[in-house]
Amino acid sequence: MSTKKRFSISPDLANGIRSTIQSAASNQGQLHYDMMAIDMIEPDPENPRKLSISREELFNGLNQADAQYQVKIKELDALNELAESIKRVGIRNAIEVYKEGPKYRIVSGERRYLAALLTGQKAVPVRINQKPEEFNLRYTQWVENVNRQDLSLWEKFNNLLAMADAYQKTHQDDFNERILQNLLGVSTIQAYRYFCLLKADEKIIQLIESGKLNNLKLVQELVTMKDKGARNQIISWIQSSKEEITSLTHYREVAGKKPIVPKSQTSGAVNLGKISNVSVAKQLLEILLSDSRLVKYRHGFKNIDWASSKSVKKAFKDLFKTIEKEFSVEECV
Repeated sequence: MSTKKRFSISPDLANGIRSTIQSAASNQGQLHYDMMAIDMIEPDPENPRKLSISREELFNGLNQADAQYQVKIKELDALNELAESIKRVGIRNAIEVYKEGPKYRIVSGERRYLAALLTGQKAVPVRINQKPEEFNLRYTQWVENVNRQDLSLWEKFNNLLAMADAYQKTHQDDFNERILQNLLGVSTIQAYRYFCLLKADEKIIQLIESGKLNNLKLVQELVTMKDKGARNQIISWIQSSKEEITSLTHYREVAGKKPIVPKSQTSGAVNLGKISNVSVAKQLLEILLSDSRLVKYRHGFKNIDWASSKSVKKAFKDLFKTIEKEFSVEECV
């Protein structure tokens, strides 16, 4: 009597297949590449890096009476240039999307999507991911957006605002300057300026939205300015000026005004005298570093050898250089 041969696999192979199936199941929809019908894709309406031109305008043409006509013409020219590249070599970097209702929403790659529409492509390469948490989505869009040279300060502001709101909701914690610096990987002063952007009031935000103010350093200067009357005067000037104002010094040059500099600041280096009492020197340094604009530099003055006059002198010299370098005359008085 013959026995039927049974098909079997080794335990190691069985375990390998089981692990593969479990891995695939646990990561289903998390990340894979595919070709997708372009009609199944839609831009993210909340993406701070919004193009002014719409899908409908790509096919129906632009309205010259549109207030954003010139902006849209530039965007269309850039999209046509990208479309020509896609015709030659295709889309080299897949458009990243996630499932949202009946369609797939773009995380990154909106320009590639619109350029592909111009070429008449029916399908595009996509990287399909699970819907990311709100903070991860906004952070990904920041990384994608900030590398573009034509990103406006208004778009950066919206991106930062969305990222800050999402961070607070996700982490149940305040979004502070230190967190911002760690996330963006920028210098201390750059993080400080971005944080000033988030604290800007309605008047400054209106200038940024209108494109009248597109300089981050100037935003920081306006936000931290103590003289509110002078600040409002500068804001009014920027609003009415035909030129882009890039700094307070530039404002005075354009306005035909010279900065008012005290005589004591026009005679070159100033000798601040000598302090023989170490305790007084410590208190003076503490007073200077207690200014909200200088708090970020406190860590650099923790290891002063107060027994060494050379070390103390260097510390004050470094601090004064920092003040002169980072702040204008108006900010220091």
